[in-house]
Amino acid sequence: MKRLRKLWPFAREKAPTPGVQDLTALWQRTHGHLKPLEEHLPMPPDSLSTCSFCKQPGAIALSVQVGTDGRETLTDAVVHYCPACQRYFFDPAVQANREVASQPISKINARCWFAMPTFLNIEPTTCCNFRCWYCIGRTMPQVNMKLDDYRRIFDHFPALQTIALVGEGEPLLHPDFFLMADIARDRGVRVMLTSNGSRFSDDVIRNLCESAVTYLSVSIDSVDPATFADSRPPGNLDEIWRGVERLRSYRDRHGYRYPVIGLKGTLFAHTVDQLPAIIEEGWRRGMEVYEGFQPLNPMVTYLPCYPEDKKALLASVGDVAAKIAGYSRAAEGKLESISQFCARERIEFDKSGRPNGLRPGCDEQWIYALASGDITPCCMIKEPVSPRWNLFQHPLPEILADPLYESTRFNLFNGIFPPGCAGCYKVGCR
Repeated sequence: MKRLRKLWPFAREKAPTPGVQDLTALWQRTHGHLKPLEEHLPMPPDSLSTCSFCKQPGAIALSVQVGTDGRETLTDAVVHYCPACQRYFFDPAVQANREVASQPISKINARCWFAMPTFLNIEPTTCCNFRCWYCIGRTMPQVNMKLDDYRRIFDHFPALQTIALVGEGEPLLHPDFFLMADIARDRGVRVMLTSNGSRFSDDVIRNLCESAVTYLSVSIDSVDPATFADSRPPGNLDEIWRGVERLRSYRDRHGYRYPVIGLKGTLFAHTVDQLPAIIEEGWRRGMEVYEGFQPLNPMVTYLPCYPEDKKALLASVGDVAAKIAGYSRAAEGKLESISQFCARERIEFDKSGRPNGLRPGCDEQWIYALASGDITPCCMIKEPVSPRWNLFQHPLPEILADPLYESTRFNLFNGIFPPGCAGCYKVGCR
């Protein structure tokens, strides 16, 4: 209300809606750093309401847990925040259990996002022997992770069970990749990676099997060699297919269980109709898991890296995504889905997480870090956010408890997205 009076001197305090509880003091005492972003992407209209106190529009619904004086708990409660008067209020009329909600609220838990990760995705290198025009890695510093920094990860991430050595470069180009894989194996941590498939020499294939790399996916963007080379120069599709075949053959002949071989890629308007053929060819060559395909990334953080003559392809991203969803059914019966594989191997890797029940949100159950060790909110963010989020320098529990980190996860979980998330499929049509 103080802010209202500053903006409108004649504004008067209005009588609150009967039964509504003002939780502002309780929230500030327990969650003072968890606050909706002042600058964010537009919110879905059905998730906004009129403030029960100042009567201004735009109050934001938040997913929380609350406890009552009677020691009862609502795990799917809704608290509203009003940007105009900066109040947090609780309206029993919008709760699923109105009888419990009518009691005085004495506790709030707004930390509802997933906070027990066991999966780390970190890039061992940003160097690559391909020049894919749509890859943001071309604009990033070309570096290899140092082994001493890599070893610190395991001390700073005590709950780590699976590490994906994946980033904007080709992991197998790191000169110590297999030493890194062995270090993880000796710690009881499984290794996954994504490769462009160009490095499958006999020695690499043997080392992949002997190091017990659990999963390896290969990116295939076309079944036509010329089209493939155009998007992934100087890629030789026939050579990559032969490498996949040799890997599968060597693994099976020598009785190794791993690596399981997956298929993924990026498709455009002129290649998306090839997806059924890509799936068929991948299965025929020995691939076993369908990891998934994506259209050109339309996020604002990626746009600067695209050549001007390719930006017209952004107009068809929606149609390409819809076709991918339809064609992906062709993988059923031939390739195992990545979610089925992770469930079978007990790998906790979920890009969706728990829904907030209010609007599309982001609750990824894994940690993403750059080659520098800097953790970012997702794999689409390529700039460090805070020096306190560096996994080489700080233990993960300390990072997870950092107020800025918690605030970031709070907003993403509740679907309150910063402007940098514009274009992400999780944001939806906003």
